[in-house]
Amino acid sequence: MDTSGENGSATVEFVLLAALLLIPVIYFLILTSQIQSAAYASVAAADQAAKAMVVAPDEAEAAQRADRVVALTLGDYGLDPATYRTSISCTSTPCLEPGSAVAVDVAIRVPVPLLPQGLGWDAAVATVTSSSQQPVPRFG
Repeated sequence: MDTSGENGSATVEFVLLAALLLIPVIYFLILTSQIQSAAYASVAAADQAAKAMVVAPDEAEAAQRADRVVALTLGDYGLDPATYRTSISCTSTPCLEPGSAVAVDVAIRVPVPLLPQGLGWDAAVATVTSSSQQPVPRFG
């Protein structure tokens, strides 16, 4: 068998094929890690905001505490503050009445990875939501 006339291009083919397969896999891993990070952040933010609200002295302070806690928690996860929405609901009126409960819902929009956000495009891959409910202590 004479193989002297065959010059190998397997290295070039391997590199091209590896790049074609590896780039989408890496992009998928980045995307799933961002969604997972947003999921963890939404759970932590909702839980901590509800806990901060029930120990506040009044409703205005409770709402401010919830906003600060959510912003701080999402900042710890490296998420942009413009990508979340928080809603607060109470089981009674006034909100912090002893024996009632406070619920905090946090929704985080996960942007498309590696897409520039400054060009006016508002593309999101998913919206991750989480809620937490905490009882207001009966005896302060």
